[in-house]
Amino acid sequence: MPISKGSVAIALASAALVVSCYGTFFKSVSLPNDKSSTEQSSIIVTNMPLNNDSNELSVTQLHNKIISLQRQVTSLKIKNTSIDQEYNNDDFKELVLAVLTEKEQQEIDEMRESNPLYGFYADLPQDYELRIKSDSDYAKKITTQLREQILDPNATDIDRLAALTQLQMNMYILNKSKIPEYDFAVVDNILELAANSDDEKFKIQAIEVITQAPVLDQRLTERFTSLLQHESNDYIRRLAGQGLISQYYQSQSSEDGNSQQIAQHILSLYQHTSDDNVRSVLDEMIGNESMLAELRKHAEG
Repeated sequence: MPISKGSVAIALASAALVVSCYGTFFKSVSLPNDKSSTEQSSIIVTNMPLNNDSNELSVTQLHNKIISLQRQVTSLKIKNTSIDQEYNNDDFKELVLAVLTEKEQQEIDEMRESNPLYGFYADLPQDYELRIKSDSDYAKKITTQLREQILDPNATDIDRLAALTQLQMNMYILNKSKIPEYDFAVVDNILELAANSDDEKFKIQAIEVITQAPVLDQRLTERFTSLLQHESNDYIRRLAGQGLISQYYQSQSSEDGNSQQIAQHILSLYQHTSDDNVRSVLDEMIGNESMLAELRKHAEG
């Protein structure tokens, strides 16, 4: 009896599918004592009636058996989820990465919520510090943008203070004691925000940053003096005292001739104040004899 090409093709396809099913499913999940797997594999392979006269399957029978095998393969995948593991490695990796990304974002959100002033750190490029150091145009662009944000009345208070914090950080990254974008206008704007804020935490953070400002100006000396004399918060008074002393030390390396004026101002405040709180703060900072002697020296010129 002649064998048709269609019969041969389907027979080969059936054999390939059977071998594939066995190699993929039964090899990976069948255990030596797993009777159900053995029985099921036997069913798949032996449950294919042959034509005893010619030892050949009819085309219709082969077609039906192929469909049956495909259904059994699908069923095995559903019942034996471990089989899908090797096929779903990429999906599993994507799931893990998605979970890690979500966790990282959650930590960033928590940081922003607990301390929004430093939330900008999370938005910086990974190579931010290196780019600031190596690309002067990039550094100039960033510092200019930060100054504009600080002076922008439409920006939120915390965003303006964060911009000043980042500007100050950039200055330290560049290993500079001063940069032109960090001037009195910038400092004065933040002091105004602090003075008009009802948020005590914001006020403290703002003045903490300002006391480290590399800006020498008589108007700053006056602002720090006012805070020292009128602020009810003891910690802010101490910050103001630090700001005053910072102005004095900056004046030592300045050619503006402010050193004598600032020394006279601090000595006068220390000697003539009737406020015990002011006296206490200054006494801690300049009350020792060596510091007083230095101030007197510079006050006399």
